[in-house]
Amino acid sequence: MKAVLDRYRRIAAETAWVFAGQGASALATLAGLRLITEMVPPAVYGAVALALGAVALAHGVAVGPLMQAVLRFYPDAAQAGHEGQLRRAALVALRKPALLALTALAVSGAGWTVFQPQDAWLIAFAVALFVAEAARSVEITFLNAARRQREMAFLMTADAWLRPLAAVMLVWAFGASSAAVMAGYLAGCLLALTGFWSVAWGRGGSDKGPASGTLSPLAGDILSRLWTYALPLTALPVVGWVSGQADRYLVGSMAGVAAAGVYAALYGLASRPFLMFSASVELVARQPYYARASVGDRAGERQALGSWLGVVTAVSVALCLLFVLFHAQIAALLLASEYRAHSALMGWIAAGYMLLGVAQVLERVCYAHRDTLGVLSVEAAGAVLSVAVATPIIYFYGIEGAAAAVPLYFGAQLVMAAVRAYRVWRRAAQSGTVAARAATASVI
Repeated sequence: MKAVLDRYRRIAAETAWVFAGQGASALATLAGLRLITEMVPPAVYGAVALALGAVALAHGVAVGPLMQAVLRFYPDAAQAGHEGQLRRAALVALRKPALLALTALAVSGAGWTVFQPQDAWLIAFAVALFVAEAARSVEITFLNAARRQREMAFLMTADAWLRPLAAVMLVWAFGASSAAVMAGYLAGCLLALTGFWSVAWGRGGSDKGPASGTLSPLAGDILSRLWTYALPLTALPVVGWVSGQADRYLVGSMAGVAAAGVYAALYGLASRPFLMFSASVELVARQPYYARASVGDRAGERQALGSWLGVVTAVSVALCLLFVLFHAQIAALLLASEYRAHSALMGWIAAGYMLLGVAQVLERVCYAHRDTLGVLSVEAAGAVLSVAVATPIIYFYGIEGAAAAVPLYFGAQLVMAAVRAYRVWRRAAQSGTVAARAATASVI
């Protein structure tokens, strides 16, 4: 009985820390959005948004798949007492893709500055931000995998507040330029990481430094398994980026950078609550769900997934209604006047992210049962649909068409995710039945 109470007490504490951290981060994001849109015109904000999109793509390709592998294999490593070996293997695995992505980002940025030389410092700071983002992701991933939600909440909150504050200070000091905003984001991220590392090393935490030059045989085996899991996911950030970011580039190419800035501000404001809430629930629910899947606890896995789906669906519907009914008031509170004219578009974007949140929970069934190829197929189909649907609508209707297309392609992705998750679930159930029969036969 005491063990059960301790487990629920731990879950409650973890949940409280996760939502406290996400809540503080959400406030920072909203406050920063209002301050920055007040201080810079849409064209400047649009340039920053497009540069951040490129950083997100490079980060997703180089870092995201390996971090997903770490999250999946951490319960197994922790059970065997091999967390340190997992961290060293992950850091070694990260070197080559990070270097390749960094090179690609720098070369692409250099090509851009040939046509837009005034953006040279913007590109330089964006490339540096990629490195800082990679280091931040490693720390947050291992904190979440170890269910150290308090430390993770402090790091995420510090990062979320320091970025916009530093950006506002640099814009005030050097003028309303895209380089000043990007430099502020970089400075805020580095300050948060420096504070975290100072505290971690001060407490004598282990495995906080870089990996050694050679790996033990055990770490080498873990490295091989990380790559086996992560490789099918390598293309996933690209297709995810297409689904979530390509429309603003289409708007920028067809309607101009200023229109892209307005659309990016509306899109960010409408999507952020859904993303942060879904991420909060995932940070709490993912590792317990994976742990049940690892030991073959079908009843526990079903219960965890049902709770996860129910919470995400209910809150997403409520958030969508909030944006549909009160978009004008939300825009008046959180956006500068130049960005408010198209506030009704946030209702369409919110509807799309309501559907996407449910789809991403269902995709976790595939992650848990190592069907990463299935996740890729669902996301890739969604990305193709997003471009196919959005391009003609944006061409004829501008940013209004871009917003209206969001629920169309995310709704299609939800249907495909549900079908794939059902098949994976059925296959896992059949495999468990066969294994149980084989075990019974061997006993007889």
